[in-house]
Amino acid sequence: MPRFFIDYEDGDQSLRDDEGEEYPSLEAARNAAIAALPDVGREAPPRDGKRTFVAHVRDEWGTQLCTISLNLDATCHPERQRSNN
Repeated sequence: MPRFFIDYEDGDQSLRDDEGEEYPSLEAARNAAIAALPDVGREAPPRDGKRTFVAHVRDEWGTQLCTISLNLDATCHPERQRSNN
């Protein structure tokens, strides 16, 4: 089975996968990266409510085969808030 490596980025933070994992296909490795991104997004929210999480799937030779992004964009509209008076 081929070995794939999934690296993660969160703004200035990055986590490089030096061990990798065997997956039956590139699609399986891609799906694993997709499944992991929401867990990464559960960290403390940023002040501005915006964040992009990225996963890169590489093969054993370091070739980047997939890029998966999860964008967080939380915008409040205080002008729409109803008054309780």
